[in-house]
Amino acid sequence: MVLCMINVVLTVLLHKEMAKEKPVPTISVPALDKLIEDSKSRESMIMQAILLGQHRNGLHEDISIDLCPMCPNDLKITEL
Repeated sequence: MVLCMINVVLTVLLHKEMAKEKPVPTISVPALDKLIEDSKSRESMIMQAILLGQHRNGLHEDISIDLCPMCPNDLKITEL
């Protein structure tokens, strides 16, 4: 019981000390932001190429997948 109370007190004190610290500043680097966006686009193109191969091999015949260029839908990120 005593150990439990000590644990609670120490947890509250630790929480108070953590609240006193200043938050870590974040820096936005435009080149890094562009690199992240380009990598997302590249991953989408890779995913479309994989889905295109699956579609041609008949792996998702009964299912219409949004990113698949050959499936009948309106969502296309890029044309392959």
